Amino acid sequence: MRQDETVDEVLRLRTELGRAYRALRGFYSFAAKAEVPNKTMMAYHALTIGASIRFVNYGSLDGADYFVGKPVDVLHDVFK
Repeated sequence: MRQDETVDEVLRLRTELGRAYRALRGFYSFAAKAEVPNKTMMAYHALTIGASIRFVNYGSLDGADYFVGKPVDVLHDVFK
């Protein structure tokens, strides 16, 4: 891997980590108040949650962008 490819990959993974941290922070806010996340929050974080499920189940580091441009069924299938 060339140095510029490595830098791009580090930036991409940093973006994914930021998405994951924002999702965790949002879920924590609800959990701290003993509330269930609302549909808006779930929709906002759906791609990040899907990426997390793919990582846990398959070790995939494709991230949230994996779902961009694909039929919504691809995302829905991850949640099954």
